[in-house]
Amino acid sequence: MNIREFTKPVTAKKLNESLASRFGARIDVEKFTTEQLQDVRNKIRTRLSQMQTSESFNTTTTEDYQKNKLFLDVLNAAIGERDSVAEAIDEAIRQVNEGEEDKAELVMAAKDMVDRVTGWMEDTAEMQTESMLELADAIRDEMGSAQAEAFTSSVKPALEALYSAMEATRVTLIQGVGLLTGEAEPVEPMGAEPAMEPTVDGEMPADEPDAELGGDEDFAAAEPAAGGDEELGRAKRESIDRSNSKKK
Repeated sequence: MNIREFTKPVTAKKLNESLASRFGARIDVEKFTTEQLQDVRNKIRTRLSQMQTSESFNTTTTEDYQKNKLFLDVLNAAIGERDSVAEAIDEAIRQVNEGEEDKAELVMAAKDMVDRVTGWMEDTAEMQTESMLELADAIRDEMGSAQAEAFTSSVKPALEALYSAMEATRVTLIQGVGLLTGEAEPVEPMGAEPAMEPTVDGEMPADEPDAELGGDEDFAAAEPAAGGDEELGRAKRESIDRSNSKKK
């Protein structure tokens, strides 16, 4: 026999079988709630305690005592098994809850990034609409219109570019939060080319010439004659000059 079999706790089912074989009785533990089993167990404990303290000679060897002792063993095993199951369920629930809490913390951290970028965008918008104009007016009063216009021309596009960059960043962050919560699909990187699908024969399709441009023959036929417009023009002028000289 394996050593583990000696240390393995006896189940309520095995004890019930022993009870039935020795005394012809069985406890249908499935019909009782845990509270009912505990109540009966307490009553049997009290009975056994009374039997042990009675003045009867060698009470623990009687059949009645042994039967009640086995009843108690069955009840203890059944209650212990239910407690083990309840503990396992509680542990599983605890782990699930802890996992959900960890997930919620990660989502909140990602949302905090969105909130921070949103705050920066609000600050930048305020600089565009109020701070920059007020500062430009102060520069105009102290340094002149040329300095104020130069300042505005330099700072305004920089703030606009900053706002646009943060706006794009905020959209990406919101998509990231959606990936964590399961509300968004993964986004393919911009500029990624779609994968080419194989043909029926399993080979990758070859690049075909542009139909609008035509093949090599059409392209060669469309090339201008050697010499270009300059040679044609010179030939035309020479022909005119020769005709004039004949008239003379």
